[in-house]
Amino acid sequence: MTYKYIDQETIDSGGKNITTPEMFAEARVYNIEAMKNGVKRRRVHALFNIWIIVQYVLLIHLFLGLIMTKSNDIVPGWRIALAAVGFVGYTLLVTYFVYLKDCRERYVLCLVSLPAFLVSFVFLIFPVANFGMAWYYSNEENKLSKELGYPSFPRLNITTVNSSAGDLSKLTYDSIREKINQDHPHDGTFL
Repeated sequence: MTYKYIDQETIDSGGKNITTPEMFAEARVYNIEAMKNGVKRRRVHALFNIWIIVQYVLLIHLFLGLIMTKSNDIVPGWRIALAAVGFVGYTLLVTYFVYLKDCRERYVLCLVSLPAFLVSFVFLIFPVANFGMAWYYSNEENKLSKELGYPSFPRLNITTVNSSAGDLSKLTYDSIREKINQDHPHDGTFL
């Protein structure tokens, strides 16, 4: 949405002195949209992080199940060693790129999740699912980045001080008194 009275500088200042009904309506719409966009952005981040944590849990569960097998005739030692390499490789790579480097690139996330298939071929779905999740994440972030107030979407503090000052930083006691004298002239005496 395009705004007539609100710009990034106004949002950075944290507030807006409202002097007309149109300004109030626009500030109200901005505050509602900022709240919705903030919730949407947190939801996308939470969904992405939950998906990564679910992968960790599934990988740990299957890896421990592989190690806890009673008979070495069923699972040879080389298979357990290969699974351990895949488990450690996946855990280190995904943790490093996703949480330490804050990388959400589709192809990088797909590549760093490839070692999981060394634990089990079932985990070949991780690279495909991570590619899709990173695409969704990037798509939503790109949509939200075009909105005013991105990335934190702060809400405006709306004031309705009757003053000729156009901005809160210029608001003084004298400017309020001047505006009142212009709107309601009097001789300086009360009653």
